[in-house]
Amino acid sequence: MNRELKAYLILLTVPVMWGITFPLMHQIVANYAPSLFVFWRFILAALIMSPLFISAIIRRKFRWGDVRYGLILGILNSGSFILQAMSLKYMDSSRAAFLTGINVVIVPFLLPLFKMGRPRMIEIVAALFCLWGIYLISGAGLHGGFGRGELLVISSALCIALGIVFAEKSSLVSHNLKLLTFYQILFTSLIPGFILAPHNITFPESHLFWWSIVYCAIIATVIPFFLQIKYQRVIGSNKAAIIFSLESVTATFFAYWMGEPISSSVLVGGFVILFSTVMTDVYKIVVKQIKAPV
Repeated sequence: MNRELKAYLILLTVPVMWGITFPLMHQIVANYAPSLFVFWRFILAALIMSPLFISAIIRRKFRWGDVRYGLILGILNSGSFILQAMSLKYMDSSRAAFLTGINVVIVPFLLPLFKMGRPRMIEIVAALFCLWGIYLISGAGLHGGFGRGELLVISSALCIALGIVFAEKSSLVSHNLKLLTFYQILFTSLIPGFILAPHNITFPESHLFWWSIVYCAIIATVIPFFLQIKYQRVIGSNKAAIIFSLESVTATFFAYWMGEPISSSVLVGGFVILFSTVMTDVYKIVVKQIKAPV
């Protein structure tokens, strides 16, 4: 198995781990502040990874560069998670999942700002196909007006797109990918903690809240964040953004499992998104065949 295929298959597990967080957060933010959920999720994740930081200090492998990259990623993560959680107060998780998917169209146009090349036409087409698939899956669109929830979730999508591009940029120059993962998780927790202020940080009695925190900290934060940092640089930001958009497939599936109605076009939308993930590779193969001597 070549390196790119391995990275592709590993990153496919990330949207599965992320998908259930949409319906979970939809239930949690009905009773608790979004910042409180994000704070506890990332504090627990940071505590789980803290032995890596302690080990780096002992072994004198501490690098300020990784801290700076982690801080920027933490700010972008905080923006995406808090804004996304806030949006779920005003809309259902399927509609939020669709609008979050707009980040796949934003990513190609951010690359030149980071001196990471210009988007090719096939990459833009793949991103648009992906967004179409998200629309079909979610059963939601821009119909029904544009209000506070829509503004919040689109702002979240912009933070996600910036985070995807910067994650690749920082992973290429990082001295320690595990520590970079720790720093971005740590700083993601500090910002909502600052918003809450110490006197507003509470310990909810809800079992659902804490089970959700444990799941999101371990399965939806520590593992996928490290996999993204390690393998996204192999396949690039454009393809990674499209792969991560499969979160809308799993989010809609879990929303249905937890009682939310979904569109009957889920299978069609899922196929469209899957096709968009391989579209650039299919294009390369076709062009290579055309140029090959007969």
